[in-house]
Amino acid sequence: MKKPACMCLLAALAACLAGLAAGCAAVGERKGPPPTVACDDLVPPAAEAAPGVTGKHFVMNWMLLGPFTFKEEDFGGGHQQAAIDKEFMPGEGRLDGTQKPPPGAAWRSMRFTGGDHMGMIDLDAFYGGIEHAAAYAVAWLDCPQDMPSARLLVGSDDYIRIWVNGKLVHTYNKERRPGEQDQDAIAGVMLRKGPNRIVVKCVDVVLGWNFYFRLTDGQGRPIFVRPKL
Repeated sequence: MKKPACMCLLAALAACLAGLAAGCAAVGERKGPPPTVACDDLVPPAAEAAPGVTGKHFVMNWMLLGPFTFKEEDFGGGHQQAAIDKEFMPGEGRLDGTQKPPPGAAWRSMRFTGGDHMGMIDLDAFYGGIEHAAAYAVAWLDCPQDMPSARLLVGSDDYIRIWVNGKLVHTYNKERRPGEQDQDAIAGVMLRKGPNRIVVKCVDVVLGWNFYFRLTDGQGRPIFVRPKL
């Protein structure tokens, strides 16, 4: 039995729209950094690599977007854990350094040194000691090969949320804490060959505001982060 002409037309139109949507999604998902955004190289450890950690194992080059301030009473006072759930920017896990910031916020590029605290991304100093605030940090890391079982080791003051290539991989939102190295370990993270986009969202309630971010392979051997020239 032949289908009515209108049904065939509708089916063709639906297929066309689906293809268009898929194409738009592919275009919208950036596979590499914009020309104005730095991309550091990842150097996987050799089999005999020593497990010692140095400042060169931390990701220190970030594009920062913020600050996004909120009132002390906005999230219930006290520990204010719900602040990490607020989407201060639409599509926050897909930020890449090109989105137009809202009034009061700006993209700024910064290579941190850590100072007296190896690996620290000191947002408190960067934003002048403000409190009740959130910021996003975007890094691009170029991996020479697929690494399906990398581990992230992070710390934060206070709350942190992390996306890798658009996929949410970690949230810390239990209670306020001082930031330290390696507070949280996230295993089984997929890094693909080529550029990988890391998005960190860090929320401060009061006092210090910082985070730490480094990677290891599946055996716990530190991955070296080499700045591109």
